[in-house]
Amino acid sequence: MKKIITLFVGLIPIGIIRKLFLNLIGHKISYKSKLGFNILYISDIKLEERTSIGSFNLIASKSLYLEKQSFIKRFNYFKGPFKVHLSYKSGISNNNKFRRANYPISVGEASLHLGKNSFIVSNHFIDLTKSVSFGDNSILAGINTQLWTHGYYHANEGPDRIRIDGEIKISNNVYVGSGCIFNPGVKVNDAIHIGAGSVISKDLTEKGMYVSQGLRFIKNDINTIKEKLHRVKDNGLVEHVYSK
Repeated sequence: MKKIITLFVGLIPIGIIRKLFLNLIGHKISYKSKLGFNILYISDIKLEERTSIGSFNLIASKSLYLEKQSFIKRFNYFKGPFKVHLSYKSGISNNNKFRRANYPISVGEASLHLGKNSFIVSNHFIDLTKSVSFGDNSILAGINTQLWTHGYYHANEGPDRIRIDGEIKISNNVYVGSGCIFNPGVKVNDAIHIGAGSVISKDLTEKGMYVSQGLRFIKNDINTIKEKLHRVKDNGLVEHVYSK
């Protein structure tokens, strides 16, 4: 019921009245924050002072927490059972998409976390089948980068396939250029710069600059993949899921 009331309150045209009613139904909205005209379908919202959410966003998620001086601009799409936490002076610009399927497709908890002074700029896609986190002073720059926290591996013949889930963790002082693709389960350590158009399929550990490499062949099959991963045990899932 709280989410449904929040949905209607988010459409009230006068900002101060929106904040008043959101607080009355149990959210924590600073009157020194800015909250535009949005579609909000969220159980818990906390906006500290000098935070800002622009207009024309769709935010349908578990929870939303913005620390002081953090922001979400316009035309962003958040949909799915995940938590959103933006730390001090972090922000999300325009036209980004954050998506997660409901159970029994997705399993467990997931969240999007931005550390202090970290930013996601415009026109990116982030899959939140599992969590995605950024440390402090990092930036997802440019446009059209995709972060995938799930993928599939098919048997050589027949219908058998498995899904592989894995969190993406991007640490402190990381720069990601335009048009990169992150595979599930990768970790990027501190002080790393990733050039535009790169495919990140393994952990990046050494400080410095990384750029994309040529296509190469990797000998593999579904049974080898299964042996390297851990089966997610949940009888309610609609498919076989493995985690890194």
